[in-house]
Amino acid sequence: MSPAQVPKRPHPHAPHSRDLDARVTHFVSPVTRMLLASEGLTTPLLQAASDGPLRARVWSLREVAAGLLDPGARERLRLSGQERCLVRRTRLVLACGTTVSDNVVVARMGVDPRVDEVAGDPGQPLGFGLADAGVVLRRRVHWVGRRRWFGGGPCVCKAYTLDAVDGPLVHVEELFSPQVVPADVRVTHSPQGQST
Repeated sequence: MSPAQVPKRPHPHAPHSRDLDARVTHFVSPVTRMLLASEGLTTPLLQAASDGPLRARVWSLREVAAGLLDPGARERLRLSGQERCLVRRTRLVLACGTTVSDNVVVARMGVDPRVDEVAGDPGQPLGFGLADAGVVLRRRVHWVGRRRWFGGGPCVCKAYTLDAVDGPLVHVEELFSPQVVPADVRVTHSPQGQST
């Protein structure tokens, strides 16, 4: 087979990356675009953007039935209403106490004991804990956009799953402080001159 006849192999992340390109490039800040496009650990990127080490502050940790979860998380984790999940609400904060991100982690329970242990440990960020435990999961970004930060202004948000070979184990929805991750978007104009 000549080089011209060799079929191209699709990049394993291509469907998700292509879907996100327009939404990611909609943001003005290159820091924001890099954070949203990344399929790697978020915490080191936030540490670089905020110029300091971050600590995890878990402020809620509870076990719930899948039927009580947000429908988006339930669907992305492919859960029935009866499965048990651990829901962890965490803020990543600087040493001075400033919140850099706020996230909701939903972990399927009883699939991988290492994931159960790390998700239930309030002592460190989830990604670092999973890496330390030797858990290798593929990050798959499902949604990026804007929500409201605590003060009421817009902030950047990202929802993704951490997937094992046989399916997703963890769903994360993370909001980022607009002081660290700017939420400004490009304004486009329609042919009639109206902003969109």
